[in-house]
Amino acid sequence: MSKNVVLLSTRRLPPAYFDTVREDLGDPDVVLDVVGWVAPGGWVADKVNSFTLIGPGRMPAAPAPDPLPEADPTDETPDAVIAPEAVAEPTAVVDTDVPPAAAAAADERPTASTDSPAAGAAAGAASSTSSSAAAKPRPTGVKRVVKAVQWRARKGKKVAGRFVPKAVKTSAPVKFLRGQRASKDLGKTYWGRILTRRDVLTTIEQADVVVALDAGAIWAGWNLGQRRASTPVVLGIPAARRELDMLKAPAGNG
Repeated sequence: MSKNVVLLSTRRLPPAYFDTVREDLGDPDVVLDVVGWVAPGGWVADKVNSFTLIGPGRMPAAPAPDPLPEADPTDETPDAVIAPEAVAEPTAVVDTDVPPAAAAAADERPTASTDSPAAGAAAGAASSTSSSAAAKPRPTGVKRVVKAVQWRARKGKKVAGRFVPKAVKTSAPVKFLRGQRASKDLGKTYWGRILTRRDVLTTIEQADVVVALDAGAIWAGWNLGQRRASTPVVLGIPAARRELDMLKAPAGNG
C-alpha cells in the first residue's frame, strides 16, 4: 500500500524536483501532497497528488495542448471555378442630382476653432481644477510633529548606514543573522497560515510522514510534531526515507 507524504516548503520547487523526491524515498508510488508558500516553477498536476498554495502569487497555468496535425493539401477539395463572363464589372455611381450651388455651400461651412476665447477659458478652468485636486493639504498639529520625527528617523538611519563599512555589511556573520531573522519571520507567517486553512490541516491529518524541506518550514514542522505525536514530522528527505522504511518493516517481516 502506498504511503502519503506531505511536503512543507517555503521555496520555489521545480517540477523535476518531485521525481527526485520519489527516487530518494525509494518508492515510485508514494503519494505526495505539497503545502507551499511559493508557487512551483511549473505545471505539477502530473507530479503530485495536490499542491496547496497558501502564500502570495498564483499557480502556473496548464501547458498549451499539442497542435493538431496539418491536413494534406492534396486532400482539400478544389475551389469552385467561376466563368469570367459570369462576373459583372462594378460600375461607378455618380450622383448627378446635387446642384453646383449646394456643393459650393457645403465647402464654405465654418469649422470649429480651438483658438476662440471660450475654448481658451475652458482649457484654463480644466487645468486649474486638476492642479487644485493634485495638491494635498499639509499636516498640522500632532500629525506635523509625527511626520517630522519619522523624517528625522529615516535620515538618521541613512547617515548611520554610510559609516558602516561595506565589508561588515557583506560579511558572512551579518548575512547569516539576516537570513535567520527572515526565516524566523517567514516561518511564523507560514505556520499561522496553515492554522487558518482547514483543507491543509485535513491533508496533514491523512499523512504518514510530514517533511519540512527548508528553514522557513521548520517552525511549522516543530508545531505539527507537538500537536500530532503519532505522525512522524522530520526535516529533510533522508530522514523521511528512514521513517518510511520503518513503516514498511513490520509488513515485510509478517
